[in-house]
Amino acid sequence: MREVCQLRTLSPEGQRVIAGHWLKRRFVRHFSLYITWLFVKIGISANTTTFLTILFGLLGAALCVPHVLWLNVIGMLLLAFEFVFDCVDGEIARWTKKSSLKGFFLDLVSHLLCNALLAAISGLHLYVWQGQSRYLILAFAAYAAAQYRRGLRVIYDQIIRPQIPPDARPRTNAAGTGGSVWMRLKWGAARKLARLTDTVTIRLVTFFSIAVSYAGIPGPLVVCAWFFAVFGILWVVADSIFKFYYMVPQIPHVKKV
Repeated sequence: MREVCQLRTLSPEGQRVIAGHWLKRRFVRHFSLYITWLFVKIGISANTTTFLTILFGLLGAALCVPHVLWLNVIGMLLLAFEFVFDCVDGEIARWTKKSSLKGFFLDLVSHLLCNALLAAISGLHLYVWQGQSRYLILAFAAYAAAQYRRGLRVIYDQIIRPQIPPDARPRTNAAGTGGSVWMRLKWGAARKLARLTDTVTIRLVTFFSIAVSYAGIPGPLVVCAWFFAVFGILWVVADSIFKFYYMVPQIPHVKKV
């Protein structure tokens, strides 16, 4: 079952290995398969699992907002389950061979609904806790930036890039291979900066910040609220400019009539 559901990419040595985020490769995928096995046995489909992922993500984010310890603990657990179930739905689809565009659409919707909310939790928690309106503004800015960033990536990867002829595409790809040394360095730096707003990083930092706030230390939450908003805005502005001037070539495009 692991062979079918998880080993989806090749290592430099030519061996099939687990693909995806480092936390999924090194930890989550090792036990998510047992949940997948159980769901297959009792007849829970991949789409139903994705609906559960959305439910856990939205409810978990909501429960992390009030400054109430037991609610926050439940919210953190639900967000952890949401991350695990994001693996399980794909594994069920591969095992049952019932992958579809509907499922792919639903999976993208779950990411758009849940992942951007993570960046807003710190600001919302501070707003509810301390009642200062600036944190509500920061939460909205962080959420909007996270949504735009993911939407921009989907637009480029799914719509723009397939229309670019291979010989007109940038010589350096997202893996940082090909092209000049300077371009590889720029890609490497971009990938490292992107990890600062990775969904796993946001989860861990937010969980830690909420936990220490109960010791009377709001500083980490304040830093997170400002960082996710300001860094997110700067990132989407830079990414938009970079894609327009470097990633998307000036080639003819025929408007559909």
